Amino acid sequence: MNCEIYSFGEPLAGFYARDERRLSSTGDFHMTWGGDTSNVAVASAKLGHSAGYITRVGSDAFGRGLIELWTSSGVNIENAIVDEESPTGMYFVSFNGEKHEFDYRRKDAAARKFSPSDAARVSLEGIKILHLSGISQAISRECLEAGFVLMKRAKELGAMVSYDLNYRGKLWSRDLAKAIYLKTICDFADIVSMNDDEAEILNLPENHEEAVRKIMDMGPKTVAFRRGSQGAVLGFDGQILTGKAKRVRVADTVGAGDAFTAAILCCILESQTTDYTLQFALTAAALTCTATGSTDGQPTKKEIRDFLGGNPVTQQ
Repeated sequence: MNCEIYSFGEPLAGFYARDERRLSSTGDFHMTWGGDTSNVAVASAKLGHSAGYITRVGSDAFGRGLIELWTSSGVNIENAIVDEESPTGMYFVSFNGEKHEFDYRRKDAAARKFSPSDAARVSLEGIKILHLSGISQAISRECLEAGFVLMKRAKELGAMVSYDLNYRGKLWSRDLAKAIYLKTICDFADIVSMNDDEAEILNLPENHEEAVRKIMDMGPKTVAFRRGSQGAVLGFDGQILTGKAKRVRVADTVGAGDAFTAAILCCILESQTTDYTLQFALTAAALTCTATGSTDGQPTKKEIRDFLGGNPVTQQ
């Protein structure tokens, strides 16, 4: 099966503490699916584009659940390897006031064992965009090397590379992240997504438009600076525009940035204008926040268009 968007990285089973309590307290959990690049693949498929996921999952209940998620969402699983020896990774979410606290169980997870030889064998038939993130690279040395193999193959096939910096301090140091970020941006990336923390790691200007322009000067033609509740800045098609976040009733912000990125990728494939792309992506991110978990609130293209048209059911 040909796929326009192939996403590479680490899928996870997610467990949310109910009643916004901390993990140190006993109680119930709400289970969902996560993993930044998996979220992008699922969101892209929901937006009407063919997407495939490249990874390893365990031969366990969580691995089977993720396979079912991708299949039911229309994501191609030809390149999702089932590992008979390693488990699927998990994360747990609790709350400290309004702030999320994450606890990961990924040390021996199957996704971390995706190797350069695995990357050399995957099918990239029909690829137009390869998407990966800093997490894809940081979870293991094997995945870091595999990511470079995939990016090289994608570029040789004439595809674009989409790169979300997505820094996680528990996975690597800021200095190592900066070095890998710069190599990936300068040598491979056509599309870059980042936030304030990652801009600080790269020593970018405090002015967001200037920061976007500096990354564009390194080579990428599309650069998105996500600012959460403050909106986003998008450098695209020779323009740099700023947009405000859309107002919705927020249940959970996890996964909003991934939906934002997926929306941008889909708009690029559709040759949309800069302003439309920014508004479309901001709406995708906002609607994702209306449900708990990374994928439950991900909207369809129709839902985004309805919202932009002032649908009173979804707009606050």
